[in-house]
Parts: sequence; C-alpha cells; structure tokens
Amino acid sequence: MDERMEEASDEEAQTVSEQSDDAHSEGSDGVADEVENIAVSPQSPPVLEIHSEDSQQELSNQENIQNTPKSVKSDECRASLTSKHASPKSGLDEDGQTCTICFEPWTNSSEHRLVSLRCGHLFGRSCITRWLKGQNARCPQCNARARKSEIRNIYAKAVKVMDSSERDKALQDLMKESELRRKAEMNAAQERLKHMMAVQECERLKKELMETKRMLQEYRSSMAFSKLQSSQNNSSAFSLEKSIEIAKLGGCRIVDICELLGIILVSQPSTNELFPGFGFRKLSTMDMKPSEFVWVHQKPIRDMAFHVHDGLVLTGSLDKSVRITNILTNTVVQTYVVDSDVWSCAWDADDPVYFFAGLKSGGVYLFDIRVTSRYVHELPRFGNNTPVVALQYLRKATSTMHNKCGPVVGKLSDCGFYEKLPGEEVGGYKVAPVPCIGPFTSLSSENTSGHFLVSCRPSPKQPRVTHTLCELMCDQSGDVSCNPVQTILGGTNQVQLSRSKLLCHPDKISSLLICAGDEDSQGALIWDGSSGDRLDHLRTESPVLDISGLKLNHKTFLT
Repeated sequence: MDERMEEASDEEAQTVSEQSDDAHSEGSDGVADEVENIAVSPQSPPVLEIHSEDSQQELSNQENIQNTPKSVKSDECRASLTSKHASPKSGLDEDGQTCTICFEPWTNSSEHRLVSLRCGHLFGRSCITRWLKGQNARCPQCNARARKSEIRNIYAKAVKVMDSSERDKALQDLMKESELRRKAEMNAAQERLKHMMAVQECERLKKELMETKRMLQEYRSSMAFSKLQSSQNNSSAFSLEKSIEIAKLGGCRIVDICELLGIILVSQPSTNELFPGFGFRKLSTMDMKPSEFVWVHQKPIRDMAFHVHDGLVLTGSLDKSVRITNILTNTVVQTYVVDSDVWSCAWDADDPVYFFAGLKSGGVYLFDIRVTSRYVHELPRFGNNTPVVALQYLRKATSTMHNKCGPVVGKLSDCGFYEKLPGEEVGGYKVAPVPCIGPFTSLSSENTSGHFLVSCRPSPKQPRVTHTLCELMCDQSGDVSCNPVQTILGGTNQVQLSRSKLLCHPDKISSLLICAGDEDSQGALIWDGSSGDRLDHLRTESPVLDISGLKLNHKTFLT
C-alpha cells in the first residue's frame, strides 16, 4: 500500500515538472526572467506605494507567488503580464500609476524610476530615455518637442490624479450664486431706501396739505373779517397787514411779484461775508415769510422783471451784465455781458423770447434768449445819451382801437415810445416822444387798459413831483402819439430814484390806482387815476423805493 502511494506521488510530481517545462518553453525567455526577478529576487528595489484596492491586491498576489512553487509562479505571472498588455487602461493605468510607454509601474529608484518632461507628463526614465534617442524627439503624450536634458526626477512615494472637475464646477456655480445674491441684496437695499424716501415724501406732503388747508381756512376767515371791516370803515383804502424785515443792514431796492407762482422777490446785498455780492430774497405769498437768498450779481441790482410764463426772472446790474435766473432751482441759467452798467430791463410780453436792457450810456439793447453770446439789435437812439432809468413794454391791448405795441424807454432827460413796425424784421421800430418834462425817474404800465404812468422828480421848470397817466393814440394816417390823460402832483422833494406803480382799482373795474412814494409825507400816496383824488396815505418807517401790487384771495395788497 505504501509503495503504491509513493509511486502515485512520484508520477504527480513528474507531471507537474513536465507542465512547468512546457510553460517555460512556450513563454519568452525575457518575460520568464522578468517574472522570476519580480517574484523571486528578494533584493529587488522597492516600488511606489499605490493607495488603491488594485495595488493592494497585486501586492498580495506577489506574496502568493513567492510562497508558491516556481512553476506555478511562472504561470500566474505570465497570465498577469498578458492581462496587463491586453488592457493597458485597466488596473493601475486607470489611476495613472504606470508608464504610458511600457505599461509597467514606475519605481522610485533604479532605471525605471519616475521622471517628467518639461511639458509635465510622467514616464519611466529608461523608457523615455530610449524614446528620445532619435532626432526631432517629441513627447509621446502631447507631441511637444523634448530633449534628454529636460528629463527631471520626481521624488514622490505615490502619484494619484484627483478628478476636480465637479468641484471646480461647483465653485464656479457658487461664485455665480454669490454674485447674484450680492446684486439681489443691493437691489433690495436700494428699493428699501426708495420706499423709505417715498414714505417720508408722503408724510411731508400730508403735513403740507394739512397746513395749506389750515391757512386757507384762516384766509377765508380773514377775508370775511376784512370785508366786514371795510364795510364799516371806508375812510382808508389800505391798512397795514404785516411788516416783514428783509435785511437788517438795509440795501433793498427792487421788488417784483409773480402771482402765477406765488413768489415775491426783493433785491438785497448778500449777508454772507464769504460770498459778497447781490441777489434777491424769496418770499411766499402763502405765509409772507422770507425764505432762501439767491446770489446773482457782484454789484447792486438796478432792475428786475419776471418772465410772462416761465419761472425765470431777468435782472440788470451795475456789474455790466444781464442775467436770467430760474427761481425754481435758484440757478443762473444765462448771462449776457455788455459794455456799460445796466440800469433797467423788461421782457417782450408779445414774444417772450426777446427782452430789452437799458444801459447807463443811453443805449437800449434787444436780446434773444436763443442767442446766448450777445445782443441781437440796438434800438435807435433819441435825445441825450443819459442813463435809461426805466423800461416798460406795452403789449397789444384788447380794450383799445389800435394794435400798437413796443417798449417805452425812459431816460433821465427824455422819454419815448418805440412802436414795433409790423412786417419788419427784428429791430424795426419807430420812436414817438412822450410830452412830459423831466428828469424822469420811473415807468409803470397796466396791460388791460394799455395805459402807462410816467413819474418825474422836481426841476426848475416843474417844482413838484409829477405823475402823468398816458395812453397811445393813433391819427388817421396811423401815426402813434402819447396822450396825457391825468397829471397828479406830489411833494416838492425827491432825493431817491423811487419807482411808482399803476394798478387796477380793486372796486372800480374801469378805474386805475396810482401809487408812489412821497418823501415829504414820509410814506406812500395813493390816487384815483380817473379823478385824480388822493385816496390814502400809507406811512412807513423808511423812504419808499419801489411799490408792487398783488391780488390774493380777492384782495389787493401793496408791497
């Protein structure tokens, strides 16, 4: 029995030996030697550490090969190499741990150690050295030119490529979302600010509406009381309503009113020492309280006139300039520089793109607001070259039989009406003198009736202040003449160049009121333009330099 078992074992060993010899004869000698070197040689150099399941499995396979007989190890290694050459992109190659030339794992020493080219691709040193022996050598991966001198050793225990595409895409999405969120937060903040400002504006308008309603109620009550008082006391046409201090140091000279906007303008010097000059103070007709000061000129203002329709005011000054100021924005919108001091100015009421400016030299310039550089025409001169102290424009009156219009020019020594010739170009005028004795101080006109008032100071020929009410007359040939209607005598003394005013009578539609300052009576005198009777005497603390009329709540006020 024992002999049979020994014979069977001998036959089995012989069969294994024959199979091993056949396997060695069929495989290549180089591969067998390489397998033996890898599996058997205990002195082989260490390889790179590969942190993957495939690498750990291959290491365990190598240990198993060492513990198996040589014939079995040869078969297993040959099968392993065959599988590697058959699918080079599987196993270790998928993790980038093999040389792309020989598809063998690179090492961290010996001839097949890990190296790189200038382009950055990794190879085994022995493989890439043989690859670059020829001329025009190139990288096997990117086909870039390469040289042996560009081979660099890579000192690493493990090389593993991480796929960061998902992370990079997530970071880009995060940045986009952050930018969108930032913009959304900014827009939300802006909308919150707009909402807050809208709420504040709404509250302000509510308060303003309540205040306006309260003031309207007060005005209605005061109007009813004033009607009752006027019916009880007919001895005085006007009574003091309110006294307003504009400038403590004085210097106020011109006053003008825009009933359309409810604004009163009073010229005065600047109260700010840092910004010396002259401008005007704004007052509201609703509460009669002074508001902001608007700086306009460097020297005193001699005349001021509101535009017919727009919120523009025209000012002439001794700084040799005429300026147009927007009273809604308190800004100077246009400046015209002339060659002499400007003493007077007036708008063309029929065509308000034009205005006139009277100079100290005696000239009268016609300006067009569409031409911003200079004046467009100079009116023909008459009389002496004395300063033009006053300018008034007579528009086409509906209550007269003629349709004559044009400016009335008042110099110190002469006064005349410039008739605008129909069909003529800009600057076509004909002069008609006013039959009054100077020196002249002021002019005033009333658009409804077409009358105008000429005021003169005392002179050797006329010892008293005179106020002459005139109207335009046309003869059969169409020539225009200035016809005096009423002449009123004032005081015997006038030092200041005060300005008088012609107003509609508040109670008599067909009558006019003549208001003028009088230095002898220390105040202002009011006459009926039709009869010449004196209606009232208004006493003031200082001399009256200018007078302007205002209609508010069916009442007539004088400022």
